Amino acid sequence: MAQRTLRIRRVGLEDLAAHRRLRLEMLAADPDAFWARREDVARWSDERWREDIRGPRLHLQARVGDEVQGGIAVLPEGYTAEHTIAPDEAILVSLWVRPAARGTGISTALLRGARDLAVSLGRPRLQLEVDERNTAARRMYERVGFRDTGRREPRDGHDSRWVEYMAHADHLALG
Repeated sequence: MAQRTLRIRRVGLEDLAAHRRLRLEMLAADPDAFWARREDVARWSDERWREDIRGPRLHLQARVGDEVQGGIAVLPEGYTAEHTIAPDEAILVSLWVRPAARGTGISTALLRGARDLAVSLGRPRLQLEVDERNTAARRMYERVGFRDTGRREPRDGHDSRWVEYMAHADHLALG
């Protein structure tokens, strides 16, 4: 019988199928929460999925036993070559937990894992963006120590804006 302990695990190429399932599920369940669109990601080739896992985006999964319950990614670089960030910053993206597992501490565990990974890369200043209408996520980020920077970016194709949050790894209350 598989152990039922929550583990945060770095996604490797051996996790390709689980990574694909989780990403497509999150984009289907909460399409307004992410930059990517499910219909675009669903067309990715196997090689494109392997590139996604190889980086520069570093993916983490929360697993209970063998079941993937959620994920997050750390970008130790900007979104694109033109979008640069400070050498001590990392961007956190794609935090998502399956609806049945919400409220169980998985988001906090994923944020802790992302924080630890960013710190190990020498990038203790953490940045993220969340849709201004996602009040549950905004409250959770604020509760653990992220602060709204006041920066807002319009969302293409949406009647809302991205809200930027920042935190230093040392100031997060993640247990």
